[in-house]
Amino acid sequence: MKAIQVLALSSIVFLLVFSCSKDTAKPVAETNGINLAGASGSSKSWMLTSVSYTKNGGGANSLALDPCVLDNVYKFTNNSTQDFIQTEGALKCNSADSTVTESGNWALTNDGKNLVVEGVWFDDLSQETVYQYIFTAFGEATVTQITATTFVISYSFTNSTGDIYVVTSTFTKV
Repeated sequence: MKAIQVLALSSIVFLLVFSCSKDTAKPVAETNGINLAGASGSSKSWMLTSVSYTKNGGGANSLALDPCVLDNVYKFTNNSTQDFIQTEGALKCNSADSTVTESGNWALTNDGKNLVVEGVWFDDLSQETVYQYIFTAFGEATVTQITATTFVISYSFTNSTGDIYVVTSTFTKV
């Protein structure tokens, strides 16, 4: 009988301890937001390191990027307005381009799997002759990987002839 009482008491203590413990795991969106922009009140900067694309589900193709694009800095701030800014590096693709090439605000979907950046592009795109990576132009992108040092997104579009492209871009923290 004493063994049953000890077992019952142990079971009650076990249930009380584990039923009162708090789930301390952060939601994916919050974790991804911290990886992207840092803790609340801080920011993180990224540089584009590679871009690849597929056409109509085919194999991946690397996209050669001009050095004037590879030195641009993409800064995400974890503040109340979730600011985003892209600035030119030392090299400008067009000498008349603004130093700030794009700015706006960013958000992750509730599940943390998609990134949306809304804002404006400051350069005259009709004058551009090289590939430009414009966050505010592609709408919602899928976050395929995000860690403290690597950020990978993909997005798709259909061109005027009906070809479907999926573009994957990799960024590294600076």
